[in-house]
Amino acid sequence: MSNNPTQISNLDSVSSMDHHTDSSSKRSPPPPLATSTIQHDTTLSSVKPRGRPLGSKNKSRSIHLPVPLPIEPLVKVLTVNVDLNRDIMECILDISHQGHVSLSVLSAVGTINNVTLRNTTHGAPNLVFHGPFNLLSLTGSYLYNNHYTLHLGATPPRPLSFGINFSTTKGEIFTGVIGGKVIAGEGVILTVSIYKNPDIIKYTPKGEEGDDNNNNNNNNPGDLI
Repeated sequence: MSNNPTQISNLDSVSSMDHHTDSSSKRSPPPPLATSTIQHDTTLSSVKPRGRPLGSKNKSRSIHLPVPLPIEPLVKVLTVNVDLNRDIMECILDISHQGHVSLSVLSAVGTINNVTLRNTTHGAPNLVFHGPFNLLSLTGSYLYNNHYTLHLGATPPRPLSFGINFSTTKGEIFTGVIGGKVIAGEGVILTVSIYKNPDIIKYTPKGEEGDDNNNNNNNNPGDLI
């Protein structure tokens, strides 16, 4: 009789312990924090960053500017050394024919051995002077194939016309229009300007323009009666 109550009390204590264990396990289930954290990190790493990275700059763009074409000069100036005993006039014509250009001789220095001048007397032969002479100046123009544009009122130029000044060792000076050869001596240097299709224009000073107009207006037919 004394053993039965003891067994019942033990069973009650065991059942009470089981009930406490079940109730505590139901009240506080462990939250799945680790799993949610891993999923969040995976989501952030899979998203690509937007915008420009820090410290980046725009790439420099090359700007292509139009390159102007070189402009051909209207007039070129040359310096020409003439060989000893060569005809200076032949040298001038060679420059024009080789370049297909008209030209003007601006200046000349050196010595000449002989020169042929045009005689001012009508029908008389040309004059030949034997040197040596000091070449003081040689100027004139040559129009290649007689190409030029003649403007109103201008006088057509001669296709070949050159003048020369030279002196003797005694200081005598001769001037004339070249009518033939001019044989170079030592140190002959020419300064020549070359050009194409020049415009031939009549130059009228500003003061004379009004006078010409007034003379044309005053020459009325009624004034001559």
